[in-house]
Amino acid sequence: MKEKMTDKDGNASVSERMNEIIARNPFAAYIGMELLECKKGYARARIRLSPRLQNIYGGMHGGCVFSLADTVAGVAAASYGNKVTTLDASINFMRPVTGTEYLFCEAKVKRSGTNISVVCAEMTGGDGKLLADASFTYYHM
Repeated sequence: MKEKMTDKDGNASVSERMNEIIARNPFAAYIGMELLECKKGYARARIRLSPRLQNIYGGMHGGCVFSLADTVAGVAAASYGNKVTTLDASINFMRPVTGTEYLFCEAKVKRSGTNISVVCAEMTGGDGKLLADASFTYYHM
């Protein structure tokens, strides 16, 4: 049996709570998202490149890249204890996602206010090269 991680007050840790959210997300499961690290205001995850996620040119479909970014950034925003929904998003595709086993996403909260969070995300390949970046605005429900 896996021991639950808790904070100093005995509550489930941020990482544990966010892993539970990801486990309930069928789309994250479909794209094979693995949450690698999570703490307040930060999340890091990856997905393995696979034929079902490819575009017609053999790289990862841009919609999948965006979905990973939105999900990981949403986890970072939710790490403060809020349920969040995306209000606005922007992504810059800089290089095709090819020639790497995994696409990694790192998301950092830039501002978490009463009702709104702003989060930036970067997607890299296994070699650490920047493939895309994105910014998101989330509403706290």
